[in-house]
Amino acid sequence: MAVVSYLCADGNAAFNEPPNPFRFPKDESYYLERNAPMLRDYVRVVREQSAQKNYPLYSSRPIIEYSIYHNLSKSEKDSMRGFLVLVQAYVAEFIKYSHLGGVGIGAKSTPNDEHIFYLSFDGRYLSDIESLGIGKEIFAYCVLPRFDKCIMLGIGEEW
Repeated sequence: MAVVSYLCADGNAAFNEPPNPFRFPKDESYYLERNAPMLRDYVRVVREQSAQKNYPLYSSRPIIEYSIYHNLSKSEKDSMRGFLVLVQAYVAEFIKYSHLGGVGIGAKSTPNDEHIFYLSFDGRYLSDIESLGIGKEIFAYCVLPRFDKCIMLGIGEEW
């Protein structure tokens, strides 16, 4: 009697084994899809804390959520130099890539928003941003006031 086993890409169906997380290479879309619900909750909590001026810290830097920061007066914004801004946005356009300046993108707070704001990422994010493409939801920390030195959150990067 021959034993026939059927293997599927997600695991071993014949033996009812769970999927092997190391079987296939994973890209930023894979991680972002899995992490997006948690990141949306995080943005919501930071937005609530930012509205109360109770800023959480990351590496001793205060974090403010983008929509709260956007609605502040110029003098309040000026006082936040060096803060991190937590951004939840949709990629609206690619601007430029430069070896010295990194990757610049246009982003929108919602997919149908008319207002575009700009973020500057390190050059290492070029392939990630290209792979995600226009219209994809992203999460990032950026340094104020210029929205530069951005790091992308939720894409499986090791820190």
